[in-house]
Amino acid sequence: MDIGKMNQRVTIQRNTEIQDENGFDKVDWVDLKTVWCSVNNLYGKEYWEAKQYDAENTVEFVIRHGACKDLRMDDRLVFRGVIYNITSIDNVMYGNNVIKIKAEGMRV
Repeated sequence: MDIGKMNQRVTIQRNTEIQDENGFDKVDWVDLKTVWCSVNNLYGKEYWEAKQYDAENTVEFVIRHGACKDLRMDDRLVFRGVIYNITSIDNVMYGNNVIKIKAEGMRV
């Protein structure tokens, strides 16, 4: 992976229990980290497979492994004001160098 292609910023959010201004516990999305990434739309075979499941708004994000080692499937991404739900996380070839994240943009 060419690190120079990681020229976009994406925010990773986690659903966390927090206390509101009145002291009540509530669950809300909290920014975990903002990291550098590369972003690609699906194309070719991957696009057509996603289209079968009405998920053609799936995007692939690539981040450095060390940027967020504790990334979970129940986290979400915010990129250019759009919220993306994570559908897969791939530690490429178990090399601990980069993580490929496929995520589906939420429809408004």
